[in-house]
Amino acid sequence: MSMPWGITLILVAAGVALCLLGGVNRDDVLGLLMRVIGVVLLLVATFFGRHLVLDLAGIALALLLPSASKGQQL
Repeated sequence: MSMPWGITLILVAAGVALCLLGGVNRDDVLGLLMRVIGVVLLLVATFFGRHLVLDLAGIALALLLPSASKGQQL
């Protein structure tokens, strides 16, 4: 059984908002906490929502991320 679309969209919107707000927060600890909670909300919506559209969007986003080479310094 999957979550209704409304709850899934609310979780995705809250997760994205927390990730974005955590990046601009001046307090490092609070910003990191907001980002972690945002990522957890996105993971819950993706794994427990069981909507193919979200899964495909996640795969497309992962494929668009730049790859790191072996000799690349952080």
